[in-house]
This record gives sequence, C-alpha cells and structure tokens, in this order.
Amino acid sequence: MQRRSSNSWALPAASDFPALGAMSTRTRAERSARDGVRILPLVGAPVLPMPEHVRRAVAEAMDQPDPRDTRGLPELRAAIAAELEREHGLRVDPERRLLITHGAMQGLSLVLRTVLAPGDEVIVPTPTYFFDGAVREAGATPVHVPSRESDGWAIDLAGLEAAVTSRSRAVLLCNPNNPTGHLPDAATLAAVVDLAARHGLLVVSDDSWQHFAYDGRRYHPVEAFADRWPHLVTVTSLSKYYALASWRLGYVLAPPPVIDALHRRFEWEAVCCGVVPQRAAVATLDGPRDWLDRALSAYQAKRDLVCDGIAASGLTPPVRPTGGAFLLAGCSRLGGTPDAIDRALLRNGIATVRGADMHAPATHVRITYGADERTLGELIDGLARACRDQKA
Repeated sequence: MQRRSSNSWALPAASDFPALGAMSTRTRAERSARDGVRILPLVGAPVLPMPEHVRRAVAEAMDQPDPRDTRGLPELRAAIAAELEREHGLRVDPERRLLITHGAMQGLSLVLRTVLAPGDEVIVPTPTYFFDGAVREAGATPVHVPSRESDGWAIDLAGLEAAVTSRSRAVLLCNPNNPTGHLPDAATLAAVVDLAARHGLLVVSDDSWQHFAYDGRRYHPVEAFADRWPHLVTVTSLSKYYALASWRLGYVLAPPPVIDALHRRFEWEAVCCGVVPQRAAVATLDGPRDWLDRALSAYQAKRDLVCDGIAASGLTPPVRPTGGAFLLAGCSRLGGTPDAIDRALLRNGIATVRGADMHAPATHVRITYGADERTLGELIDGLARACRDQKA
C-alpha cells in the first residue's frame, strides 16, 4: 500500500469551528488591556469564597480513592433528586434519570450528539446562548426563530410552529434566556411542550440560571410538564447559584433510555467526573445555604441599578430582565457597526458579547451584572462616557 507523503496530512474541513462568542470577547478585552485600558471585572455568576463545610469536604475527598462512578457519585445524584423534589415537586429516580457531566456545555453537547442525526433540524428561539456549535457538531442544522424586543424577548410560539418541517427533531430552549434575561412563564413552556407533542419533537432545555428569578416570578422546569409529553431533557450547571464555576460540574435530567445512551457515550468520552468537585457539590447541596442566598438576594437590586444606569447614560432603556444575570442593551448611539460599538465600549473598559454572536440585533450587546456594586457603578459611568464621546 502506498503511503501518503509526510507533508500531505491536513485537518478535515469539519474541524474549522468558529470561536465561541464569549472567548472572542475575552480576546478583544485582553488586546485592550495590553494597550493600557483597565477592563472592568464584569461577571455573571457569583464568585464566593468556599465556606468551611465545603472546604472540609474537598480536603477529605483529596485523601480518599476515586470511586470512578461513571454516572456520577450516588450521593450527588441523590442530593440533586432531593433538591428537585423539594423545590419543584419533581420525583426523579437518581439511578435512572441523572448523569453528572463536566458542566452544562459538555452535557448539552453530549445530548445533541446522542439524540440527533445528520440532516436533522433543531428549532432554537433567539437571541440565545452559544448553541450553534454543539448543534452543528452533531451534524444537525439550527433553525432560528427570532424573538422581538418589543415583546419583551418572549418566545414566539407562532414562529416555532411555522418553523417545523419534516426534518425537525428537537426544540432547544434556554430557561431563563441568556442573553435576554427573559424567564418564560408556565403557560409558555406548556405551549412549547404541546407543540413538541403534536410534531413528535424532543424538548431540550438549558436551565443553568434557574435560581435567578425576579419580581416575584418563578422558574418553571420543562420536566414539570412531563405528563403532557415525556420526551424532555434538562441540562444544567452547578456553577451559577452554587458558585462552583471553578469545578466545572453540571448534570443532565432525561428519560432512562436517553440517560443510558448518554452514559455509554460519556464513558468513552470522559470516563467520569472527578471525585473532588463532586464531593464539593454534595457538601454545597446538603449543607447550609445562607452564604449562597445572601449573594443571590442582591441580584435584583443589581439588575435595577444597571437598567436604570443604562437609561440615564443616554442609551435606549433595555428590556428589564426577569431572570438570569445579563441583559441586552441597544447601543446604536455608540456606532453604526458592531466593531464601532465594541471599540467605543472597550475604550471605557467595558467588554461585552456582541449581539450578533448570540443571534441578537447587531446593534445590541450582552452586559452581565453579577459584579459588586462598585464595579457596576464604574460600568454605568463608562457607558455615560461612551455616549458623551459620541456627542463630542
């Protein structure tokens, strides 16, 4: 057999993935920082010191053998199941319906590569999180259904229905929505599940920000509507409310046949998640929550501070989020193109995700408001300076 010459090897075309939008933002911010601009430390999820009971669990885990349970520690899955019943009245078998993953992103990718086939279509309400790469990696095509700012970024149910074709396989939600901060109500989610039932579609929902709800509103999991249609998958993260971002843990909740298929793929892909972060998660779920609740209780005030500050800065007042830790701000006053808007913001130390990276209007950017109040005050001052600069 004739061998290829040593210089003939090349990556296949399918390996040419675009950069993740959030990482592109980081690259642009680093470039500005090298030019001497102080970039504000804007974050979404709380960054908190680990309390003593979590630190103790981590220290103990480091001195114990790793059981290498490929579905995740039974104690962690039991704690998650108990949390789902306590908060939402959901009775979930932790042995058959939960899989621990390396964060929600890996969980979502695992789900899509398992349930989709080349040529399938996935209906995605937009603006939304960075789902396209995971959909395309599964060989499927995302079909975007835009929401309207004038409707408060609510899911366009009629648009979802119109997007269904013979190739449709799933509906992919973000609940609460990242980047708009829209929190769908129970009636909307029930309508999405009913649509899926009519057309035989799977519903996959990324619920990573489920604990962040404002103005007396409640987060509703799609799993609550399993009596209407059982083909529902929830992917979520333990990084947000539980402040475990450094550990990269999440989980998938799905029907047993889906979990079994995910589990087989996960074993080949990653074998298991590490025991140390899982022990940290067990301690966080089972232990006192006061350190978490204190941080979460400040988020609605932070939202109001930033929304009011954006309006006072001279930019268009944004749709006030009802969930999450982010919003979409219209910045057409700062420039006529995304590049011009980006430059105007970075000059003032504000790094944002471009709207187009999240299938939002090109004039918009995503702003996160999980930082401390001093940083958020600097954010508001920077936005006001950017608007004044455009007048000059």
